[in-house]
Amino acid sequence: MPKRDAVLDIAVLALVAVVLILGAPRLLDTDTPLAVVTSWSMEPTLHVGDLIVVSGREPPRVGDIIVYAKPTGELIVHRLVEIRKGVQGTFFITKGDANPHVDPPVDPNKVKGKVILVIPYLGAIRLFVEKILRPS
Repeated sequence: MPKRDAVLDIAVLALVAVVLILGAPRLLDTDTPLAVVTSWSMEPTLHVGDLIVVSGREPPRVGDIIVYAKPTGELIVHRLVEIRKGVQGTFFITKGDANPHVDPPVDPNKVKGKVILVIPYLGAIRLFVEKILRPS
């Protein structure tokens, strides 16, 4: 019987994982519900390889760590340090905790959401696999 229980447990976990992966974008109101930290710019708060869960349900506030897309499509994970409102609209000013200077202004429409959960180093597996598969 223990072998049958283990198979059932694995099947239930797999089902839960599929539901979460497929349902996360809708549940968290973002097209990027999961991301992996790929640089040291947020040290010591976030580390390379940390898996982050992102939610777009609430507008970000100053002090939140947000994920946004650069024009190249690259995702950036930095802290929102200022919200600037002017005649050209609203822009977010962000900065990596370990960086000496702020980033160029970010269009709020490029923001995927704010970080709501950090799972330390779980994303390191993905980074390792990408490094192996990426041609030099």
